[in-house]
Parts: sequence; C-alpha cells; structure tokens
Amino acid sequence: MRKLLFILFIVPVALCAQNVEFGCFSLEEVMDSLPEYKAAQDEYNLLLERCDSEIARGEEELTRCYVSFLDGQNTFPEPILLKRQKELQDLVDRSIILRDQLKDWLVQAHDSLFTPITQKIDQAVERVCLRNNYAYAIDTDKAAYRYVNPNFGVNITALVIQEVLSPQPIETVVDEAVDAAVESAEEVATEQSAPAEEQTADAPVIEIVTQE
Repeated sequence: MRKLLFILFIVPVALCAQNVEFGCFSLEEVMDSLPEYKAAQDEYNLLLERCDSEIARGEEELTRCYVSFLDGQNTFPEPILLKRQKELQDLVDRSIILRDQLKDWLVQAHDSLFTPITQKIDQAVERVCLRNNYAYAIDTDKAAYRYVNPNFGVNITALVIQEVLSPQPIETVVDEAVDAAVESAEEVATEQSAPAEEQTADAPVIEIVTQE
C-alpha cells in the first residue's frame, strides 16, 4: 500500500518536469499471438454457423408455406384460408423472435469467449506501463491515431505479447515501477538544482566594510 501511495505522489512530479512518454500497441497483433484467442475464434465461428443454419432452416420453412398459401388461396374454403393465414403469420412471428434470440445469444457468447482475453491483455498493458513508467497506452489499430511521435510514443506491442505469454507477479512490477519513479524523480531534481547552484557560484561577492 505504501509503495502504491508513493507512486501516486512521485510519478506526477516526474511527469510534470519532463516529457511524458506513453505506450502504443496493436491490440489485433497481441490477440493473434494468443493460442486462446484462436480457440475462441474457432468456437465462435462454429456457433455462428449453427445460428446461420437454424435461421436458414426457418426461412426455408416460411418460404415453403408461403408458396403453398399463394398456390391455394383462390381455391381454399374460407375456414381453411383463414387457418393458413394464421399459420403463415405465426411462422413469420416465430422467425422474427428466433432471429432476435439468436442475436442476443451470439452477443452473450462473444462476451463470454473474448472478455477474459481482453481483460488479460489489459492487465498485461498495465504491468508494462508501470514497469516502464509510461503515462498511458493507446491502441494504434483505431483510426483515430494517424501519427504517433516516436520521441514520445513507444511501441510496446512486443513487450505486451511477452507479458501476456509470461506474466510477472504484480509485486515485481510494482517494485520496478517504484525504482523507475525514484530514478526519474532524482534525475529531475538534479536537473532543477544544477542551474541554481551555478547561479550561486557565479554571483558577485559583496564585501561589507564597517566603520570603527
């Protein structure tokens, strides 16, 4: 707890006194490096195929009933016609409900499969930024970032992949972050004190003469 409080106090001081560095990475590249992401994709694609197959089967049944209704609507007795109209409307309603249910089910399945992976990557990004004293990290796959100045933005994709595949204990990461923050703060303090010392050394010496 003391270490975390120390980081909260010392890091902003260091960031205000020097250029802020941040991390940038490709989320897609990181995810492609994970075996569990490929497995999740395969499972989701199977679910998607099942849903598409079920929707196609329902549409075929609806088309068949609709064609049969059109062929006989001029010859059906009125009670049969009304019955076929109701059956057709029921099929349309069930088809709409099925589509909505499958859509919701796919959303839930996607979240269940991929959320743990994105959380794992987010945790790895956090540890990499703590360890290297980066202020924040951005996903360069987003079209919002057309250019990142390499003097400030550091590509951490390889570091994130390494951290995801071989994560370090959070205690180790915090210790390294504290050491980096202390070192950065000491450098800033040295830079700020150097001009003051030079100015003091160059200042003229005033001799005070007292009359007896």
